Amino acid sequence: MTKVHYNRPMDLRDKVFLITGCSSGVGMHVAAQSAAAGGRVYASMRNPEKAGPLKALAAAAGVALHVIPLDVQDESTVRRAVAAIEAEAGRIDVLINNAGFGSVRTLEQATPAQITDILDVNFFGAVRCIRAVLPGMRAQRSGWIVSVSSVGGLVGQPLNEIYCAAKFALEGLIESMATYMEPCFGIRMRLIEPAGIRTEFVNRVLSDLQKDAAPLQEVYGPVLQRYIGQIQKRRSFESAAQTPEQVAEVIVQTLRDDSTGLRTLTSDAARTFVAEKIAGDPDGRRLQQRIRQDLLGIDDQTVVS
Repeated sequence: MTKVHYNRPMDLRDKVFLITGCSSGVGMHVAAQSAAAGGRVYASMRNPEKAGPLKALAAAAGVALHVIPLDVQDESTVRRAVAAIEAEAGRIDVLINNAGFGSVRTLEQATPAQITDILDVNFFGAVRCIRAVLPGMRAQRSGWIVSVSSVGGLVGQPLNEIYCAAKFALEGLIESMATYMEPCFGIRMRLIEPAGIRTEFVNRVLSDLQKDAAPLQEVYGPVLQRYIGQIQKRRSFESAAQTPEQVAEVIVQTLRDDSTGLRTLTSDAARTFVAEKIAGDPDGRRLQQRIRQDLLGIDDQTVVS
């Protein structure tokens, strides 16, 4: 065993980033902010022709970044992107799994293809990216894997069961890997958990409801109306939703601050929403420490040589 030093601020200058889902929203802003912090950023998206807003944002900030094609649902594009970055930059220091989309549709109303799509993007997409970067990060014995989850990965919500299931799976994956990846290989695993975000993510959910009428509306329609009515009554989205820039700031700050725990809730609204679920261990550090000690016999100050 050799000592590993925690709680050191991370200098992002010249760190090599791979970020998924950068055509809009949080991904676009975290790419620009990471570049502004001095990172060498590879901003990926399924269709690079949609990179106009990202390039404009980067130009306005006076920073440079690389736009590359990567579809998290296509294993070959993930592998090609990682190989190209490693060949050009020599390594990947930070993977940010940001690509994802939401859906407000009950299990009975969704088609098998829709269920598969939600799980594939939000969970298996991250799995593909993590598997692709792990060999390089293990070889260099360092790295950050940051996955954008949601309060929906901790608390099940009405009419969101498929999306929540995908995020619950992502949380389980990262929580499990974090128990050994950090102390044994020097790879930090982190979860970012926003509540509402004012982005195209939300607009897509609403537009999907309008353009693609779900079956069994006579059964589930009243539940949906109750759900929408309660949100409007509480004005929870308008008052509590963060901007993409704000969530991106939290992600970049999480990278800078090595003392952060497994999970970072990005706002007071997010912390309030999941309070009962995580009251005993808000950032997940205490449970991680106990599992490492009980199941691996190592503490938080050591790594396996």
